[in-house]
Amino acid sequence: MKLIHAKDKRIVVARTEQGFVAFDDRCSHKGGSLAGGAMICGTIQCPWHGTQFDVKTGAVKAGPATEKIKTYEVTEGQGKVYLVL
Repeated sequence: MKLIHAKDKRIVVARTEQGFVAFDDRCSHKGGSLAGGAMICGTIQCPWHGTQFDVKTGAVKAGPATEKIKTYEVTEGQGKVYLVL
């Protein structure tokens, strides 16, 4: 996973088994940095309180958070990764 800053946003770009994904760095529960969390099988876990999110849809897979996180479209081409904001 890599934390990037784009248009005043903190966004995590990560590679999964299915390709690249991008999502907000801020957990919707208490604002923990997801870039510091662990990602396994398409799920990112917040290091603060353990909320788990689906990295493709942003949906909460396990609480305590109840609101999903924002995800972004990622495309690949000519050996580069492009983030659509």
